[in-house]
Amino acid sequence: MDNSDILEQAYPIIKKIADIRSKRGAFAYYDKEDIAQEVWYMCLDALDRYDDKIGPLENYLVKHVANRLKNLKRDKYYRPGFNIQTSGLARTRMNLVNALSLIDNRTTAEGTLLGSSSVNVNPIDNIICDETIDCLFSNIPSELCKYMEDLIGNNDIDNSMIDNVRLVVSGILYKKDNSV
Repeated sequence: MDNSDILEQAYPIIKKIADIRSKRGAFAYYDKEDIAQEVWYMCLDALDRYDDKIGPLENYLVKHVANRLKNLKRDKYYRPGFNIQTSGLARTRMNLVNALSLIDNRTTAEGTLLGSSSVNVNPIDNIICDETIDCLFSNIPSELCKYMEDLIGNNDIDNSMIDNVRLVVSGILYKKDNSV
């Protein structure tokens, strides 16, 4: 099969895959149009390696795109959570995902990050929050530190442990408020 025949056969297949994947594949700073462009690039790149002995073109392209999009998401997306040890590439990914769009300037008065956080954080509130978290971690029993980190990171933990952490934290905050 020569290149013009394969391109003629591939065009409607690629269009269909790009339409389907772009509707449900947006993540982080990749919107629908970006995903569609990535799918086109991936498919056109894969056509050189296609051999009709391995199966139908559509099956080959669907599988190829599925794998490549998984890799793209793995490499380009980082879901920020509470992890004090985060550094290097993971920190860079987190910063990129939570950066403001350079193209779209339509933000609310408070501003919005792609990670759905407020842009205009009051520095004093931020310092108070950091100090409070430091105070909690320095006063909470060591066996509850992991559960406290999970709660701050919005991770799932056992309901009984949530109650224990809340009880201890409320005691620490009560003592802190009454000692000032």
